[in-house]
Amino acid sequence: MPSWRVTADPSPTPLSDSIRAHIRDKGLSIRALALRSVDPGTRQHLTAQWITDVLSGRVPRMPDLWRLNALATGLGLDPDTVKALAITQWIGWDIADIKLASGERLIFRVPGDYTDEQCDRLADELGRALDPANKSDNPREP
Repeated sequence: MPSWRVTADPSPTPLSDSIRAHIRDKGLSIRALALRSVDPGTRQHLTAQWITDVLSGRVPRMPDLWRLNALATGLGLDPDTVKALAITQWIGWDIADIKLASGERLIFRVPGDYTDEQCDRLADELGRALDPANKSDNPREP
């Protein structure tokens, strides 16, 4: 089961880096990204100023969930991915994201001193233990 480690690189700003990469790769302006960034639940829009503040480090605390959901829409990313990037950027946690064979996702905090190899091993073990598709492999399960 492949895992994805949010902080595989040492960047302290993975969400800002993702925004910058998206703007660069798509040839968008910050204003154009803001216009695309609408929370599906509340229908609230992000402003170009708020995105600029994120990029320049002027957002001092973890953004509200509606903002992360809106940003996910604008970036074309899964909301959980954006939330994991935000957790790393604002809280400083090393996050792993595992897609299980069942289609579910497991997102967890990786102990700070784990190597990439230890993280992959932990992800594999957790994925096998928690994935409903593997229940038949458990001798305790009927």
